[in-house]
Amino acid sequence: MTRAVAVELFRIRLPLRSPFRTARSTTTHKDALLVRVVTSDGEGWGEVGAEPSPCYAPDTLDTARLILRDELVPRVLAGAGLDDVRGHHPARAAITTALLDARLRAEGTSLAAYLGATSRYVSAGVAIGRLGDRDALVADAAAYAAQGYRSLKVKIAPGADVEEIGAVRRELGAEVTLQVDANGSYSLADADRLAALDDLGVACLEQPLAPDALLDHAALATRLRTPIGLDESIVSANAAHDAVAVGACAVVSIKSALVGGIDAARRTHDVCFAANVAARAGGMLETGVGRAVLVALAALPGFTIPGDCSASDRYFDEDVTEPFELDDGRIRVPAGPGIGVTPRAEVLARCTIARERWRAGR
Repeated sequence: MTRAVAVELFRIRLPLRSPFRTARSTTTHKDALLVRVVTSDGEGWGEVGAEPSPCYAPDTLDTARLILRDELVPRVLAGAGLDDVRGHHPARAAITTALLDARLRAEGTSLAAYLGATSRYVSAGVAIGRLGDRDALVADAAAYAAQGYRSLKVKIAPGADVEEIGAVRRELGAEVTLQVDANGSYSLADADRLAALDDLGVACLEQPLAPDALLDHAALATRLRTPIGLDESIVSANAAHDAVAVGACAVVSIKSALVGGIDAARRTHDVCFAANVAARAGGMLETGVGRAVLVALAALPGFTIPGDCSASDRYFDEDVTEPFELDDGRIRVPAGPGIGVTPRAEVLARCTIARERWRAGR
């Protein structure tokens, strides 16, 4: 049995090429927490899919660091399991991904093959956060379409929604798939306003209401033709099952960090696939480490709505791994062993702002 002998955490900071604004936050640089696990067979990497503040989800980079330091790392180094740990999904996802990456690298198996994915490419999608600046939004949308992106997801919020999306649709025409993401910024009282999206050919209205408002989402779904997608609400395969069962969504956005890891993400995908409900692969402004997992998951057959699988240069002038690149509107699925990418030592050294290391028996 492969045993972990050391674990390292790297707190890194990468500047974004441009600020990214949602209904709840504005991001100017990417703070990330990378996990490196050294085992008897080699090494593996994972990324904590959380943000510095709790505006998107309860877990943050700092809470993830604490639970890794105080609970998860000691368990892993002692050879103990994590099955009895509740919550703390981003931290759990990162360390279990690193362990799986080390195992698959030793076996010579790619993550995509482990998951059962067969696609060599996935459809690329790009998220745009330009709330309150319609002209800049339209210009960005046109530029991304010109680069070859065939799916765009635009952030919306009350006061910056229907008119903005209408302007983007007029600019792009019907050839580009258009999705919108509200990050839970509306209430059921806004149903009539949101119904105006029905005439704009929106493929998915993601998370219009609060994450715990499943019944309100179900009520909203009866008043819209636009398919509702859930993101922040999907914290497990069971949550996806319940959301589908009550009619709260027609699309499920799956993030490994939110559901607790790669295996949990595959189970969530399988729930959607069995229910004939569309899934989409959700992103978290990942570095190349997290993006490799995102792209491999997106290659599963149930991901029929283009997800947040953008090229590295959408966010970074220099990614911590070799960059993911746009290829005729697609992203290539990593075919190498494990997650298929490794942080570049010189880039990692430049962007690391804090580092911690633990060894077994100490």
